Amino acid sequence: NILVEKLSPEDWLQPYLYSTEWTFQWLDYVTRTTGRFTRSVRFLDINHFCMSRFNRECTKRDGIAMNLMEDCYPQLLESIFVCNPPAFIHILWQIARVIMPQRVISKFDIVDSKHNAKERKRMYRHISEDDLPEMYGGKNTKQPHEQW
Repeated sequence: NILVEKLSPEDWLQPYLYSTEWTFQWLDYVTRTTGRFTRSVRFLDINHFCMSRFNRECTKRDGIAMNLMEDCYPQLLESIFVCNPPAFIHILWQIARVIMPQRVISKFDIVDSKHNAKERKRMYRHISEDDLPEMYGGKNTKQPHEQW
């Protein structure tokens, strides 16, 4: 919320563009050096999601940036895993899946990774159980910020 207040839409977009370009360059490098087509996977933890803190302007700006980047790098994003959602998010997702286009549905997966082994297994296509942090049901005891 603070960033939305302090940054203009143009200033909001610049870091997103730079980080997307950097991500693309690394994925391209990995693809070329390994011979395996490599795309980005994102893990979004919404364990403490609260509607009162939801900022529509932030979502709007992110949507603009993502649409712009999808035009430039259509194969950049493999999937977004929305982890540890409240129960109502699961219900909303099941309803929304019926009306959403397949290309959108194929990019998102709602998983309660800590408590549901079946849902967690869908993540193992992209990350090993040893590398998945404990807070998502994996075996890695380090927090992501400690590794970086």
